[in-house]
This record gives sequence, C-alpha cells and structure tokens, in this order.
Amino acid sequence: MAKVKSILKRIEVQLVKRERICKNSRTKIVAGEGCLVVWDGQYEKRPYCKEIALKMIKSAREQLDIIESKLGE
Repeated sequence: MAKVKSILKRIEVQLVKRERICKNSRTKIVAGEGCLVVWDGQYEKRPYCKEIALKMIKSAREQLDIIESKLGE
C-alpha cells in the first residue's frame, strides 16, 4: 500500500539560538523563544513569531474544516 501524502509543508517549532525576524510582522524573535519555521524549499526557511504562528494555525484549521466538510457531502 502506498504511503499517504501529507498536504502540509515541512514545518517545525524551533527554539531560537540567535535573534531572528518574523517573516510576516517583522518583529524580533529573541534568543530562547520558540518560533514556527516553514520550509519553502530545500534550503529556504521562514521563521514566524508565536502570535503570527497561532493565527496561521487557526486559519489552516478553518480551511481544513471547510475542505473536510465538502468531501463529506
């Protein structure tokens, strides 16, 4: 049986070792804070601060609920 393909990009939560800038809000993510990292390619990753990450997750959850309900019809 074939492996089920994930519809999510490669994402992970990382503890910041050095200061980073949130890709969306341009706010600083200081060392020791957690941030969401979204990989857009093999070497291209984008960090997002906690507040933006939570908004992204909420939006994705809502979109997935819509898709799931349409498939259930």
